[in-house]
Amino acid sequence: MPDHQAAEQMIGYLYQVRYALALLLENDNEDLQISIEKFDDIAFSKNDTPKQLIQLKHHINHQGSLSDSSTDLWRTIKVWVDTIVTDPQLLDSNNFLIITTAIAPDKSAAFNLKSQNRNVETAYNQLVKVCNTSTNKAHKAYYEAFLELEESKRKRLLEQVIVIDNASNIIDIEKVYHRIIRYSCIHKYENQICERLEGWWYKKVVEALCSDTPIFVTQNQVRSFIVSLSQEYSDENLPIDIWDIEEIQESDLSTDEKVFYEQLKLICIGSNRMRVALRDYYRAFKQRANWIRNDLLFVNELEKYEQRLIDEWEHCFVEMQDELNDLDSSPTEKEKAKFGRNLFSEIEKKDIRIRPKCKEAFVMRGSYHILANKLKVGWHIDFYSRLKYLLNS
Repeated sequence: MPDHQAAEQMIGYLYQVRYALALLLENDNEDLQISIEKFDDIAFSKNDTPKQLIQLKHHINHQGSLSDSSTDLWRTIKVWVDTIVTDPQLLDSNNFLIITTAIAPDKSAAFNLKSQNRNVETAYNQLVKVCNTSTNKAHKAYYEAFLELEESKRKRLLEQVIVIDNASNIIDIEKVYHRIIRYSCIHKYENQICERLEGWWYKKVVEALCSDTPIFVTQNQVRSFIVSLSQEYSDENLPIDIWDIEEIQESDLSTDEKVFYEQLKLICIGSNRMRVALRDYYRAFKQRANWIRNDLLFVNELEKYEQRLIDEWEHCFVEMQDELNDLDSSPTEKEKAKFGRNLFSEIEKKDIRIRPKCKEAFVMRGSYHILANKLKVGWHIDFYSRLKYLLNS
């Protein structure tokens, strides 16, 4: 049986991360920095001083309680009271937000602390009454902490508390990302950009939580990342999302992938160069697969790109043929390998892009290896006659 309490807690942590990104994207003050689990669940700060402390509460189907005696409300108040006791100056220039998927009942204290119908004095009296009359032993520490705070500080705290109820849940909050980025990207790429933005954000959060020193993220950093992504997803560019790849060995190659490797062995390239070639092949193979899977390519775009690569290779290959024919005697195997290495080096230095702004060199180099694997291009003068048997093996 699933542990529903554990699942609810996990959803709460993920909600915290997702909502933090939405808050950062929507914040009007681009100078503020956001942090998670530093000053509060989420906090906006400036110069390492909190300006907005935020507590998040997530409930399935808005079933949480925001009544005057609710655990969510009083647990949050206790957190903030403890914070104020430690640092009274936070009352001078700080807001305290409760963001919850629950709905505040009409005329409740939480209802009176919402921004659109504030009545702080009434909310204060309601909460004090709960402290003095409730028999809930589990909340006794919450009530005592609130009443032990000076009355003026209690009232100042509530003046700065804002309740935001009926908030988007963990699924719906993604709509905020889409609403923000839709004006910076082509519509058909919106989902891919949102996915990569959230992946980048989760990585930032993990770095911040694991770091011994504070790591903050600003709205400008997120904006810059979105702009960079949008430039990748354009008709003149393609996104590059394959970066780190494990070292590939010959033993990792399947039977139908070994032709390009045999091509390189024919021209006797060194072991380090072979390792780099293997990496280029796999990066290009995986990157092209990602483009196809995400439907990012135009009709027949890869085929047209490969034909351009073949045309360029053919010009260089026939030039190599002429140079070998001009030798005073029939070329030796060593000479054929040397000329093949020179051809391979010449091709590697070219800059033939699938799209004008897609400039990562491994795309071209790896694509040449993919073509070499089909014997559509080659480096050794006799590559086809030497290796054609592999196509049928």
